Amino acid sequence: MIALSPVRAWQRLPISARLGATLAAVFLAVLAGLAALAYWGLGQILRGEADRTLVAAADYLSGPRASRDDIDEEQLGGVESPEFETQVIGADGRVVSGSGPRLRGAPLLSDAQTATALRDGVLFTDVVDDDEPGRALAVPLDRDRLLVVVTELEDVRDAQAGLLRLVVVMAPLAALLAGLAGWRVARQGLGPIARMTADAEAISAEDLSARLALPRSRDEVFRLGTTLNGLLLRIQGARRRERDFTADASHELRTPLAILRAELELSRSHASGDELTRALDSALEETDRLGHLVDDLLLLARADAGHVAPRLLVDVAEATDGLLPGFRALADRRGITLTRTGDAVVRADGRALARALANLLDNAIRHAPDGGHVGLTIGQRPDGTAISVTDDGPGVPPAERERLVQRFAQLDRTEAPTGGAGLGLAIVASVAAAHDGRIEVADGPGGRGLSVTIHLPLAAGPPTAPTAVG
Repeated sequence: MIALSPVRAWQRLPISARLGATLAAVFLAVLAGLAALAYWGLGQILRGEADRTLVAAADYLSGPRASRDDIDEEQLGGVESPEFETQVIGADGRVVSGSGPRLRGAPLLSDAQTATALRDGVLFTDVVDDDEPGRALAVPLDRDRLLVVVTELEDVRDAQAGLLRLVVVMAPLAALLAGLAGWRVARQGLGPIARMTADAEAISAEDLSARLALPRSRDEVFRLGTTLNGLLLRIQGARRRERDFTADASHELRTPLAILRAELELSRSHASGDELTRALDSALEETDRLGHLVDDLLLLARADAGHVAPRLLVDVAEATDGLLPGFRALADRRGITLTRTGDAVVRADGRALARALANLLDNAIRHAPDGGHVGLTIGQRPDGTAISVTDDGPGVPPAERERLVQRFAQLDRTEAPTGGAGLGLAIVASVAAAHDGRIEVADGPGGRGLSVTIHLPLAAGPPTAPTAVG
């Protein structure tokens, strides 16, 4: 089994699934971008609050004496608060005092930062206090001392971590809901198209009267269905005009051909001279060929229009007995043996079935070699009836057998032209299809020649008297 590439696999998914997945992916990307922006904004807001707290604390601790009478000048660096801690650093970088043991040890600021704060009068900076990130504000108490107020950023980190956890949990769920909503909307929007597709698949070439079901909404899908129904209407009209033309032309040609044949036969009976007789014989032969062609076209037109349908029970052997004398005389001229075996009863259009069998016999005799054999076999099977006509001629390659049932397709199985119009097997296939059957083309007995079999279903309906067709 060949593995599909991701692109091919994606293209084979239904449109609703692709739309849902795309919507879910876009929604997830948008949520990720918004979450990143919210993460950054939340950090900025909370750090700003921490800076304001540090400013208020530094202002209070380093303000005038009247605002801090309860604070010992020597203990400024020892003031403790739930929100901040303090440290006093000398100009030389040594710690003067601190609000805890760890703040009485190493200074929070470097020498450069201390010098900058004493020079500029204020310094905001990020520090690391006991391996924990913090925010510090340094303000001078005098020329030799620097007050550092520091607060931890743990609340900022906790708030940002909480936001991330919320996004990680909610974003996939929100994306899934968005994808399902997109899939649902697409399914509802494409539902009318799916119904029109099913209706279109049910329309056959023989019956174009059906139409596509249109949605109630007057949207693009409605306009598409209306356009396709109009196309079907135009195709149906063109097909009907084609059938009517074929039928009308066949009917119109039969009368002048019959008159022409009668006139030729009358002239031949009074003709004198061998050349005139041969000319009239050739004209009669061509007239017969034209008459057969017209009959074939008329039968095809009737089959296309649905006028060929099973009606009566037909004894196939009795029907072929009416055809065999003429074909046997034709076969005897070339020393061809013509045989028939078996019997069966089918429900069929007798005239159409007789015409199909006549075409098979004529085709087999024309392509059988001199002194060859043509066999007609009729078999009643559990699943229906099989009527086979075989010859021992040159046969047809398997690759070209599909063309045999195409109209006006001529495959010369011999070097000599056969003179056929290419409608014989096309008529057989049309008659079989009109009876819910089919034809099968295979090699003849022993792998030589050609065998054409008409498969017809079991006779159905109330029994009626068998009808023979001559």
